[in-house]
Amino acid sequence: MKKTITSFQNPLVKNILRLQQKSAERLKQGLFVTEGRREVSLALASGARAQNLIICPGLYEPDLGYPIEEQGMDEKIITYVSQDVYNKIAYRENAEGIIAVAEKDPVSLEDYIPGKNPLILVLEGLEKPGNIGAIMRTADAAAIDAVLLCNPVTDVFNPNAIRASLGCIFTLPVIPCSSQEAISWLKKNQIEIFAAAVQANVLYFQEDLRGFTALVFGSEDKGLSKLWIDAANHLIKIPMGGRIDSLNVSASVSIIAFEAVKQRGIKPRKS
Repeated sequence: MKKTITSFQNPLVKNILRLQQKSAERLKQGLFVTEGRREVSLALASGARAQNLIICPGLYEPDLGYPIEEQGMDEKIITYVSQDVYNKIAYRENAEGIIAVAEKDPVSLEDYIPGKNPLILVLEGLEKPGNIGAIMRTADAAAIDAVLLCNPVTDVFNPNAIRASLGCIFTLPVIPCSSQEAISWLKKNQIEIFAAAVQANVLYFQEDLRGFTALVFGSEDKGLSKLWIDAANHLIKIPMGGRIDSLNVSASVSIIAFEAVKQRGIKPRKS
């Protein structure tokens, strides 16, 4: 076995902490950090390229359901660390024992070609990485074709977003863009815009979501901008029976996305 890193002052350890903590550092280096067997496996399966694979021998056990083929990797990228060092750089103490530092080519609207009956999710101005991650889990489960992340306040590779998604950030295209770029692309591809808005008069289940469909949701505190309200083909809402007028955005996405699943009869990806 290679020498095990035991010092918190090791340059690799210090760089992983910088990448975990600072969006600007992730952008500058073009790298992100993900931890856990499922998350690392899904990242690598999506085409992400590991620059470093960090393994804590006392904690790591392979998972056949989420394989990580470290045997086929260049041994120079595999680094072993002590349990103390692992717990310093990992979010979940004493858990799973594997971390990847990786890079992934971004997907642009110009490169993305929608499928024959696309179901697109659009998120405008979301701020909380936990919400983004939770929504990505829903998007994966609902067989969403792509997520357009418009005017994002946080980057999609925020460690909290990756953790909350359980790695689902890597299972479908996530495309950062401006709202105007997204609107132009949707209209060019003749995709109907269904915007969730408190001022809507039509309930979400009263609309036909079986065709070329984009489900659009706004930020946690401000909702959708006027740009999206004006661009929408349909304004829809979830009926609210209590004192408040809206749900958490991740809950709203789940409700409406699975109405589309019900209408379309989408089959599960796996049994």
